[in-house]
Amino acid sequence: MKQDDRCYEEWLAEIRSRQPVMSNPDELTANILQQVARMPSRKKKKKLLIGCWLSGMAAGVLLCLLMGETFFDPVFYEVRSMEGYHLQENSAYSLPEGWEKMELSEKSDYLSGQYMQLRKLRQSKVMELTKKTY
Repeated sequence: MKQDDRCYEEWLAEIRSRQPVMSNPDELTANILQQVARMPSRKKKKKLLIGCWLSGMAAGVLLCLLMGETFFDPVFYEVRSMEGYHLQENSAYSLPEGWEKMELSEKSDYLSGQYMQLRKLRQSKVMELTKKTY
């Protein structure tokens, strides 16, 4: 063992004492710089990793929402039977005579006027309700 250790120490001392011999130092420097330039920076890797993590989390949340919408039905607390409901014909929505012969602008004016009347009627009802409750 001591013989092997001594041989190893001599061999190691001889290697340490020799200087490396370079045939073309400029080419070696260029190769080293080229290899360093090819290496991706840690910041880019970190940004990519964070972006992948965030997009994975968003995909997971969207998948959970989709599964929730698919598998779980909404709960209706006030479900009523359809017996009490009847279709009502409302004269406010009836079309005027000669509707088919009217121009597009005339139809538009008529429907806009009907909408404004309905809106005013609704606002007045809301005002009445708010006055009664307060």
